Amino acid sequence: MLVRLFTVTVATALLTRRVNGEPEPGDIVCRYETTTQGDVNYYTCTELALKYLITVEKFFELNPTVDKDCDTIKPNTVYCVKGWKQPPLAIDGLCGLPHGNATCAGLDKQCCNGETWNCGDQVTDCEAGTCFSGACNGFPYQYSMDGKCGIQHNNLECGGKWGICCDITGKCGTGEDFCGVGKCQNGNCTIIIPPPPSGGSPDRTTTTTLPSSTVTPGSTSPDGSCGGTNKFSCKGSAFGDCCSSSGFCGSSAGHCTAGCQIAFGNCTNPSLSPDGTCGGNNKYQCKESGFGDCCSSSGY
Repeated sequence: MLVRLFTVTVATALLTRRVNGEPEPGDIVCRYETTTQGDVNYYTCTELALKYLITVEKFFELNPTVDKDCDTIKPNTVYCVKGWKQPPLAIDGLCGLPHGNATCAGLDKQCCNGETWNCGDQVTDCEAGTCFSGACNGFPYQYSMDGKCGIQHNNLECGGKWGICCDITGKCGTGEDFCGVGKCQNGNCTIIIPPPPSGGSPDRTTTTTLPSSTVTPGSTSPDGSCGGTNKFSCKGSAFGDCCSSSGFCGSSAGHCTAGCQIAFGNCTNPSLSPDGTCGGNNKYQCKESGFGDCCSSSGY
């Protein structure tokens, strides 16, 4: 199967080109395409969705010429498997679901507040758990917008006003009831570090000095958290060497690429765009992001 990555242009069948070269609301902006094989059937749409880690609904959205039964899909034909439907620009400052999914990206205030549905540029507008789209702190799709989290709710994480821990019942919060041992399923959970094994022999006296219970700010993270008030570093920790934008240590692409805090650990490419947005407060870059190498004037 032939796969090509779009850079400067996309197929005219997938995007109506405008006089100024910029997509308009409703246009399909495709950043990755694939060609079907000679044999296709009603299950081909599902196969492509599974292969490229998108939903079947997303595949149909990116390819409006294909009907929902997948009967009209054609062999040896190019189809879009990564991209988006260009949202309207929130020129009146109103954004998100109640306003046609209008985006704030490209405006002076680039964060869509998921409570007020207004564009904003304050910490409260852009913080995890409140920011619906745009130049959010962290990946909006990873964070709970209503305080529900964990395995019970699509493995959503907690952030911002909702707290830093997800308890075993699937609720966000802060404090021992949410972050304590045996009560926390994800987030800044309290962990117990076992003491080192005792050593020495019966005929020899040894003295072991246990570390103080007071953790020094700026030291290696003892609990998987990083940055913030304590300025814990992930480098050399048991949780991974990268400090994510949400303040947790790890070694996945989500920790080590877009939003990675290089001051508190290692980063592979902290400026890489995670969602197709670029510039703005986060200064995400498009090159090698998988969404195309060019950043448009509207922030995509």
